[in-house]
Amino acid sequence: MGIAGWIERFARRPARRPAGREMIEAVNALEPALRPMSETQLREQAGVLRGRARSGTHLDDMLVDLFALVREVARREVGMRPFDVQVIGGLGLYEGKIVQMQTGEGKTLAAVSPVVLHALGGHGVHVLTFNDYLARRDAGWMGPIYRFLGLTVAFIEHGMGAEERRNAYRADVTYLTAKQAGFDFLRDGLAMDAAEQVLRPFHAAVVDEADLILIDEARVPLVIAGDADRDADRDADRPDLMRTIVEQLDPGVDYSTDDHRRNVYLTDVGADRAEELLGRGNLYAPANLELLTELNLALHAEALMRRDVDYIVRYGRIEVVDDHTGRAVKDRHWPDGLQAAIEAKEDVPPSGGGRVLGSITLQHLLCQYP
Repeated sequence: MGIAGWIERFARRPARRPAGREMIEAVNALEPALRPMSETQLREQAGVLRGRARSGTHLDDMLVDLFALVREVARREVGMRPFDVQVIGGLGLYEGKIVQMQTGEGKTLAAVSPVVLHALGGHGVHVLTFNDYLARRDAGWMGPIYRFLGLTVAFIEHGMGAEERRNAYRADVTYLTAKQAGFDFLRDGLAMDAAEQVLRPFHAAVVDEADLILIDEARVPLVIAGDADRDADRDADRPDLMRTIVEQLDPGVDYSTDDHRRNVYLTDVGADRAEELLGRGNLYAPANLELLTELNLALHAEALMRRDVDYIVRYGRIEVVDDHTGRAVKDRHWPDGLQAAIEAKEDVPPSGGGRVLGSITLQHLLCQYP
């Protein structure tokens, strides 16, 4: 089929999304026509599709042709022809479904067709991967396909500066972790000038490891915290005092944790013991609310926060360890006094109160993508 034939075919195709088996048959039927085309002809087909997308043509109307074109380009550029199961997986992603594929079935390649389809309009697509390594690897691995089709591709990883991030977000396709996108979203919300922001408006995202991001971590907040001035009447040595109190309490007797070690609480015996040591009367009286809060923070730091697992001590300061990447994260603090409690526990100089400046859960972050 010549270029004129393809253009005529695009013009008369009805806007109807094919079902799975019909999709496979339609994509396979186009393969014999695409296989003998030159690189120039394939690039022209990509240009036609890109122009139609940017002129407002519904993506359903280009679905079969785009998937067939990506299959042929992938075969030539990276030596991998998407199998039927990968085409079906890509269709499911395009339809906004959760797609389960076994290890080795080619999720990375399956995602390329729906990503390209959403990126044709020039608004940008994020591929949210599990860690920085996969973001870098997959952007490099699938990059030749995107570039052949006239799209730009980039990745974002920990340690990149604002200008690098801004340029990466300007690409048609950006690979990164959900947390990188979340923290950039929060930082942009704190920017005093639009020129300091790195993101452009969210458009579409493909989520890798959906069970982890959409279920396990969906409601865990991403938090940006900064230094907070202490109230004038607050004792600057209070975290150290609470540490000494907690050190005199016996685990299992004075305080206990739940089965998952997510929460810690004083027992009745422990509350009596703490009241005796503090000499401030009933811990649960309204006047002692702040005192009880700081004691609970000290308990949390002692019983639940693990050195060299949840944080490291380096250069005389506490550095938070990301629980998914295992890396220390620069300038991240625990909010609401927990940072000060851990600093007291490890006997390092206090860095500040850890006031929350911005927070969002992954669940709500993903709602930002239309």
